[in-house]
Amino acid sequence: MLRGRCRFCNKKISIKYPIIEFITGLLFVLLFIKFGLEKVYFFYIIISGFIVVFSGIDLEKMIIQNGLILLFILISLILYIFDLNKNDIVDGVLGFFTGGIIIYLLNYFSNGKIGEGDIKFLAALGLWVGIYEVVNVIFYTFIIGGFISAILLLLKIKKRYDKIAFIPFIALAFFLRIIFI
Repeated sequence: MLRGRCRFCNKKISIKYPIIEFITGLLFVLLFIKFGLEKVYFFYIIISGFIVVFSGIDLEKMIIQNGLILLFILISLILYIFDLNKNDIVDGVLGFFTGGIIIYLLNYFSNGKIGEGDIKFLAALGLWVGIYEVVNVIFYTFIIGGFISAILLLLKIKKRYDKIAFIPFIALAFFLRIIFI
């Protein structure tokens, strides 16, 4: 009805907003189909909202704000306090350090090819999902990232030394793992 324009300022609305809303809604529905209205469903829709936001920012700006990472960590800790996290806090802390250290080492040995935001994000994700799940997500991230990067290279969309946002690969690995495995 508004023909793709803002009701108040009449500027054209970017296509990214309906895409993000569609992806978020689709994830919520898929998670509901998998978990129903169990406590774990609410855990996953909260984390999904954050991951979609992180992915969108990483795709657009290739930077993740520290304040957003801290909010992600703070909400994870609140979920632990109110026993809404599916893991125990020890598993979360181990996941935090494991996720952060693995990506930090990869960043170090690749001379900074993996960004510092990716290190912080995977550490924070590890706090949410625990050590076992964060290691699985990292493993699947590199498989998915390698496959998609190869396609981008073959189609000449990206060149060999172009930067590619990494968090969307993490998000895809996370959601495929949670929803289909």
